[in-house]
Amino acid sequence: MTAAHDYSDLHDIIERLEPEQVEELRRHALRLVKTPPPSRFRVLRSFDGPSDDLGARAKDIAREELGEADADR
Repeated sequence: MTAAHDYSDLHDIIERLEPEQVEELRRHALRLVKTPPPSRFRVLRSFDGPSDDLGARAKDIAREELGEADADR
């Protein structure tokens, strides 16, 4: 068993092409190969995160939110 697809039908079709059809098929095939498939992530915008480094300010934020005594827990 092989993992390759069987393209014998495609080869048969290509063999039956008229010479004037070959160039048109070539243009279409090259367009398919050169055009990258659309990414499903293209609608997502990049996210750099907040301008503040929240990790560095974690204790200060905890003190503001919880009070001095609870910040070191």
